Amino acid sequence: MAKNENTKHRNNHSLYLAKSGYGKTQTLHRRSGIDERGRVILWDPNKDHDADARFTKLSEFFRGLASAERSGKAYRVAYVGDAHPNYFEKWAQAAWSVLDGNRLTYLLVEEYSNCCRTPGTLEIERDYHHRMLWTQARKYGGVIHATSQRPQLITKDALGNAGHIWAGRMDSRAARAVADEIDVPWQEFKSMDVGQFYYRAEGGEAEKIQVFTPI
Repeated sequence: MAKNENTKHRNNHSLYLAKSGYGKTQTLHRRSGIDERGRVILWDPNKDHDADARFTKLSEFFRGLASAERSGKAYRVAYVGDAHPNYFEKWAQAAWSVLDGNRLTYLLVEEYSNCCRTPGTLEIERDYHHRMLWTQARKYGGVIHATSQRPQLITKDALGNAGHIWAGRMDSRAARAVADEIDVPWQEFKSMDVGQFYYRAEGGEAEKIQVFTPI
């Protein structure tokens, strides 16, 4: 179970939202600030990120994470099996169990929409630990970085609790789901170039940034 509550941790939960091919993962790599010497737990079915160990079965992932945690060293442990909200809840439970407010743990989630049952709020009965990651993990050093090309399908708990939102090229439905959160007209997202994102930090105004220029 998460331990050592520390309310001094800032809310650095981050969402990276854009159509496929428009730079979500590149932006995460460039702007997340994830410590390469830190503790990183990955949900990465498409194997988009480096990892010390990858597991296709949750039972093996649990054992691998427990072993990495016992080592006391930095680690990057990834679940790369099938994506489903039920599996994500179990992944979230494992992540929650190792959070420690005395040190940061980065939770990296690719294609987050596949982890959500509905775009509504998370049901505490079915998705207790999933919900806890968004609402309570900050106090225990948890920092979520999640990508999605279908933000209209992700839970409101994520959109409402993300301290940072990077929003790039999207179709109309996706753009409307994000526009109100960062106070940018939804039409703007339909003309974004690859590597171009609106960035909004919690409490601030959205800023248009060219994160990278494709070669």
